[in-house]
Amino acid sequence: MSWADRYRPKSVSELIISASSLEKISQWLDQWKEGVPLKKALVLYGPPGVGKTSAALAIAHDLGYPLVEMNASDQRNRESMKSIALMAALYQDISADFGSAGQKKIILIDEADSIFEGRSSETGGDTGGLSELLKVIQRTSNPIIITMNNYYEFRRKGAGKGILDSSLAIEFVPYKRRNDTDYKNFKLKLNRKIYDILQAEKVNVDQRSVIEIIEKNGTDMRSILNDVESLRDGSGSSGVSFRDSQASIYNVMQDTFRSGDYAKILRDLYDKDFQTEDYLMWIDKNLPLECVNEYDLMESFDLISQADIFIGRVMKKQHYAFKGYAEELAAGVSFRIKDKNKHYVKYEFPSFIMQMSRLRERRNARKSLSLKTGRLTHMSARSAMEYLWFFSIMDRHSPDFGRYISEKLSLTEPELVVLKRKGP
Repeated sequence: MSWADRYRPKSVSELIISASSLEKISQWLDQWKEGVPLKKALVLYGPPGVGKTSAALAIAHDLGYPLVEMNASDQRNRESMKSIALMAALYQDISADFGSAGQKKIILIDEADSIFEGRSSETGGDTGGLSELLKVIQRTSNPIIITMNNYYEFRRKGAGKGILDSSLAIEFVPYKRRNDTDYKNFKLKLNRKIYDILQAEKVNVDQRSVIEIIEKNGTDMRSILNDVESLRDGSGSSGVSFRDSQASIYNVMQDTFRSGDYAKILRDLYDKDFQTEDYLMWIDKNLPLECVNEYDLMESFDLISQADIFIGRVMKKQHYAFKGYAEELAAGVSFRIKDKNKHYVKYEFPSFIMQMSRLRERRNARKSLSLKTGRLTHMSARSAMEYLWFFSIMDRHSPDFGRYISEKLSLTEPELVVLKRKGP
């Protein structure tokens, strides 16, 4: 067993998270001890390795409840949600007969942002999973914990917004900036934990190597403990070998505008998990928040426009090496800003990406709805698309018919929206 698993926090008080997050979780726990709170689900979101699943296990330990887990390797469609999560939510003890009183339990939906709503059920996808999860949250008599990496991506999925609005959502990061109190507390608690582990394992590691590992891995505590464990054979000090890790858009934006280290920004872009075009749109959206005067803003946008020219050449010439030129230009945008915003900036999601994502979702929902109604009426999807207005009228005039169609075709939330919006 790895050190990261062997030394998981046993209690919520042992979690290495910010004081505000710890307080919110503790209050949610107290509410469950007193009865059933208004927000019956807890959403923990943040980058991989920060301890979201460990927090769920610690919460279960403090409440004294067993855990019913559905993770990314499970098929999490409408039927599986009904058979596992809903039964646990309603009847407490899934091993007991219907209606019998049993011990409360915690339902853990791990990595919920990997549920692909709208994928064909015939190919073993997750069709209807999010819609059913929302019903589970609304009807549950047990605590539900949902973990995810990408909060905003999940919010744009089908019933994702409804799930988040019905839950207590906590950004699960130990700190946001390296110059605040949370970061100091994070390093203090983490150093103490690493010291206790090394003492228990009777292993000596150079302190400089530990500091180097913490600086390299940021908030990824799993990677920090794995790297410290790798030093127990005596291969430590400056020769530490680190695994590659992908840089999220939020971290890259922070480095782009605040680090002042051009080489580090390029390294981030080399390990990025997003497209170059998205990077330019993120900069375009957040430049006005970082620039104090108009001249800096003009200079910065001029640089981004030059980078965008290379993106255009990628599309025209199909020469993808031009993306590297665009990134090298855009990475230097902060050096055009002479008078920077000295306050904390909460980076905003580009509205264009969000609009395109919603448009794509509506198109996909319209296509999948046409395919399903076509199968039901024995016609092609293209022909069925022309008759969606009929199903809409029937839905408006006969709620029973609407419910029948929804269950018969296992309609997802986006498909229901398309159906109800379609006019004659």
